[in-house]
Amino acid sequence: MKPKTLATAVAVLCVAAAGWLYATPYIALHQLGKAVERKDAQAVSAYVDFPALRDSIKTQMMARLNAQMGGRGPADNPLGNFGQTLAQGLVSQFTEALVSPEGVMLMLEKGKPGKPGDVAAAGVGVDTQGGPPRKDYAVEYQGWSKVFVHPKREGGGFVFRREGLAGWKLVAVQMD
Repeated sequence: MKPKTLATAVAVLCVAAAGWLYATPYIALHQLGKAVERKDAQAVSAYVDFPALRDSIKTQMMARLNAQMGGRGPADNPLGNFGQTLAQGLVSQFTEALVSPEGVMLMLEKGKPGKPGDVAAAGVGVDTQGGPPRKDYAVEYQGWSKVFVHPKREGGGFVFRREGLAGWKLVAVQMD
């Protein structure tokens, strides 16, 4: 084989490989969407890192709770330390109990996680968001191994992280 032909073949293979790697989140999202349409909780679970997702939701719910308390720390309130500890325990228990394959499937079906109350309700299969499922999404790369998927022109969305070379898993949500 001539050197020029070999170089061309290698270049074509490199471009094809790069295109395939770029397309892997879209392929995974398409397969995940099909699993949601079939209401196949087991297939949806294969695309979710539940411990990471729970941590993401816990963190956002605690931040929202702290903001509602006016950002006052335990020093401003003698019972603040107790209340904060109690709130952390409750948020942790609720999140552990509510982030389930069915709850994730409902959030994905609606197209966005919504507010903390929507996430909690989705965990027990209650649809608080109403309306038809969203179909118009944007996928934004946030580095080699992370993408943010969200409804166009709306807040909230889903964060997926690369798992291996071509796999992707839901690891976090960004609530409204």
